[in-house]
Amino acid sequence: MADGMDGDYFYEKVTEISENYFKSEDTKTVWELAETCMDVEGMPLHHPIHHYIVPAVLLAACYKKQGNLFENFRDDLQTVLSRAKNVLPGFCGWYGACGSCVGVGVFMSVFTKTDPHSKESWSWTNRATADALMSISEFEGPQCCKRNTYIALESAKKIIAQYLNIELEKPEKVCCKYNRGNKNCKGKKCSFFQPKSVAASVQKGESGHVAHSEMLNEVIS
Repeated sequence: MADGMDGDYFYEKVTEISENYFKSEDTKTVWELAETCMDVEGMPLHHPIHHYIVPAVLLAACYKKQGNLFENFRDDLQTVLSRAKNVLPGFCGWYGACGSCVGVGVFMSVFTKTDPHSKESWSWTNRATADALMSISEFEGPQCCKRNTYIALESAKKIIAQYLNIELEKPEKVCCKYNRGNKNCKGKKCSFFQPKSVAASVQKGESGHVAHSEMLNEVIS
């Protein structure tokens, strides 16, 4: 991890980005908002922060579409943060449940105010996680937090439309720009892959720098 940046820094940045987007008049897809989070200087390629990015951007997008109050969003985002932090590093390989997919369930639970005694929404919440997990199970390892984030958001889009009647926009094509220095990248076997030269130029164009991927390729989530 980059010097002077502990894990809490990245959680704080994701919270800040999500809150600022909610309060703004901007319109972004959840993929674009997730990439804004993942473009934070020093953001690791693979890290439990992705367990928070997924539910945070989903909550921001859905609450914004509903015209919800900022105070409600801010409070529920803190609940999302608390729950996401409970999803341990390496959950995908050691427990058989990718944290980004669990993040979809975290979003659904918080959005629907589900608890262990809920009825209909209890089913929706577990289905949200299950569908996302089924989607990523179509890919072989090793883990890639960027790929799994994109897949989790795609699955979430479908289940949010089905159960919450909220339509989230999607880019015409989702292309990953994080393969540079990513030892876990499966290249052309990944449906989000694009050549390194393109990925590098995209990163320079959108964030003003090329992420320090080589330094940040710790596999800790």
